[in-house]
Amino acid sequence: MLKLLLGVAASTILAASAHAAVITPVSATASSTFNNGFYNAENLIDGSGLSGGQHDSNFANMWMTDLGASKAQVTFDLGGLFNLASADIWQFNFGTNTPVISTLDRGVKDFRVLVSLDGVSFSEIFTGTLDRSLDGSPITAQTIALSGAARFVQLDILSNYTYGTIYEAWEASGLSEVRFNSADVPEPASLALVVLGLGALGIARRRRAI
Repeated sequence: MLKLLLGVAASTILAASAHAAVITPVSATASSTFNNGFYNAENLIDGSGLSGGQHDSNFANMWMTDLGASKAQVTFDLGGLFNLASADIWQFNFGTNTPVISTLDRGVKDFRVLVSLDGVSFSEIFTGTLDRSLDGSPITAQTIALSGAARFVQLDILSNYTYGTIYEAWEASGLSEVRFNSADVPEPASLALVVLGLGALGIARRRRAI
């Protein structure tokens, strides 16, 4: 009976920890931003352009580097220390899929994710590639699994899809939205009740054994 109750208690703790919680960053800063007043880095964290989990094709809701900058770093301040579980990234989605030239090619291709506790010293925890947006119609996020504790998260953008196209001469890299998720921990009160219950069961078992 005790083993059964222990299993139920453990399952309760794991279930409470399994649900991801959305982290709301307090700021996003980019090493390069297009200088016409649009494409600000804050657009990546304010939910603009999102509806029902899909992002629109309005460039005013996106971020992009200045022309000639295919590489850049975007640093997110999460506002506190979190255990990361995943990130949802909406690709740059301004343009149409024309056969010769398309601004969709400015979408991020290869990138790294780095984390930091102090905003100074960063460590890499992920490297990967994003798929290019197809045609400018509303898009869903591309989700990547992450792990580790962080206050600051940095996307290090290494390349985009303009290579080999006519847009390579006016290359830039962009994204539509970024969202981070953390793994919930059991609420203190709930966890305390579980611990007290297990303790009581242990005491009762010892008394029966005497």
